[in-house]
Amino acid sequence: MLIKSLRMENFRQFKGTNRVEFSCDPKKNVTIVLGDNTFGKTTLLQAFNWCFYGVAMFDQNPDNLLNLEVASEMLNGDTRMVEVEIIVIHDGTEYVITRTQRYNCNNGKVRGEVMPQPKVSYKQPDGQTESVKALQVNNVINNILPQDLSTYFFFDTERVNSISTRRDVAEAVKGLLGLTILDSAIKHLGTRSTKTSVIGKYYASMDTDGDSKAQDALRRIQAAEGKRAAIAEQLEECKSQINHYEGRKEQLDTILRDNQTTATLQKKKEDLDRRTAEERKALDSTMAAFFREFSQGSLAFFAQPLLATTGAFLKEVKVDDKGVRDLTKPTIEELIKRGRCICGAEIHEGNDAYQHLMAELAYVPPESIGNTVRHYRDRLNSFSRPAERIYDSLSERYQSIYRSKTRIQEWEDELTEISSQIKGKENMKQYEAELVDVKSRLRELNVKKERLIRDDATEKRDIDQYKKVYDSLVAVSGKNKEIMTLIEYAEGIHDWLVETYSEKESTIRESLETKVNDIFEKMYHGHRRVVIDQKYQVSLLTTIADKEIAAGESEGSNRVKNFAFIAGLVALAKERIMTDGSENGFDLSSEPYPLVMDAPFSNADETHTANISKVLPEIAEQVIMFVMHKDWRYAEPVMSHRVGQQYQLNKVSETYTKLQ
Repeated sequence: MLIKSLRMENFRQFKGTNRVEFSCDPKKNVTIVLGDNTFGKTTLLQAFNWCFYGVAMFDQNPDNLLNLEVASEMLNGDTRMVEVEIIVIHDGTEYVITRTQRYNCNNGKVRGEVMPQPKVSYKQPDGQTESVKALQVNNVINNILPQDLSTYFFFDTERVNSISTRRDVAEAVKGLLGLTILDSAIKHLGTRSTKTSVIGKYYASMDTDGDSKAQDALRRIQAAEGKRAAIAEQLEECKSQINHYEGRKEQLDTILRDNQTTATLQKKKEDLDRRTAEERKALDSTMAAFFREFSQGSLAFFAQPLLATTGAFLKEVKVDDKGVRDLTKPTIEELIKRGRCICGAEIHEGNDAYQHLMAELAYVPPESIGNTVRHYRDRLNSFSRPAERIYDSLSERYQSIYRSKTRIQEWEDELTEISSQIKGKENMKQYEAELVDVKSRLRELNVKKERLIRDDATEKRDIDQYKKVYDSLVAVSGKNKEIMTLIEYAEGIHDWLVETYSEKESTIRESLETKVNDIFEKMYHGHRRVVIDQKYQVSLLTTIADKEIAAGESEGSNRVKNFAFIAGLVALAKERIMTDGSENGFDLSSEPYPLVMDAPFSNADETHTANISKVLPEIAEQVIMFVMHKDWRYAEPVMSHRVGQQYQLNKVSETYTKLQ
């Protein structure tokens, strides 16, 4: 497909009629439209979407396409038109696609009518113009460029983050590269279980009236085929997940292997953190015991010099110490008053017991200083006794505190050194945990895959068994014999298509990956490789120590990856891929597509801009770019010789831009 021209009438800020003629020269296949932000570059891209599909994405007033200045001049009863016309050449035929929307002014308000279907006309070989019937318009447009593929070729760089990771990318790739034809043929032929398919209808037309066994066999065949179809979907998803996790496992193994030193240091750091925390807890406990013991025994300890002096003094004092320890005057007086000693002897004035007690009064306080001194000596000895062990105990605890503080300081110094060594490096612990999870998932998925394979084999055996039963029961009828022959042919073609599809899909994916890598290498100033998985999801690998691992993607590398992916699709479509699925070959060719890009160099540096500018015109049949002046400075030196048309956007006001 080539785009010849674009004409806009009052479309958003493009007031009046604006027309762009695009270069279709194979040697000068680039058209450049220059304009800065808010000048209308995105509006130009959306004009393509609106004309083709009736969809326009704008951040402000998305439903109002009429130029605001035109709308403001309308009076009650006035009518104005918004129109976009695109002329394209597709498969050798020139098509004119026109979409028009009427706007009316009523009660001072301007509103658009319900948007009608576009009009499509084409030139016949004799030069006459023929209009496409209204019912066929959308089919013709989607045949020229299917809507689900349009975002790959009407490409809004600033709105699309990563076109290579979209969920619908697999279907888009198959459509672009011709695989959809095979897929549609396979679905059209179908199986016995799909009653609306060719094979299903053949089976439905078999004469089984009155034969309940044949009908039962057919039901079982259809049920088993339905189960096999569900199993096939699950198996495909399971295999895709296994490939994903095996790739991630390899990446994690590489990361952990290449960072073994870091992992060892991290484990040592964790061990030191744990030991330091335990030592701090022990230190706190020892210090608490030290202060508790100090508060209880320090008085006796520090009083020892004074107590020693006091003890020496009392030792030199000459006192009579004949008294009975702890015997007091009130005690003796009480015994005399009672008249009987505790030993049972009588006490009365004048007898021996009385005389002895009266004599003892001379030795009890306050009459006897000797007893007082003796009591004080005993208390001094009792008070001094804890001091004998307090010093040794406090000394031992202090040494323990000193050792703990020394260990903590040494470990903290070691932790500081380890932290400096692993600063800025990956946290290996999270990778180790992820690796354990990935291995667990792989085990579960492999068990599931084996179970699905067994289940599929069981269903296939059942199908084969019931086919034999069914065929033997219905083969008695001449009509059924003819149908069975047709079924045999249809199923043979179906199996061949499935096998061919599988082979060619794998070949195309490998070819696409090779093509994308070739283009990426030319665009990207660095050393990375593109990988494309079974779902056509694209990622970048980088080489570290002879190992490829997934690396983080910057905005610039992601942008280049997107361009390389799209350019790879365009390049393969342009090469008209041929397969050899049969003796005569199988044509999977598709129509080459142009690239229409808004702000293609956004977030790309000077080198990437220059590289992209060089590669895209060599790959695509036609390149149309809406570019900012600042980016064009870097693209122009390498692209100018490929430019066949160039336009300028001149912003007159916020609501009016001229295209010159």
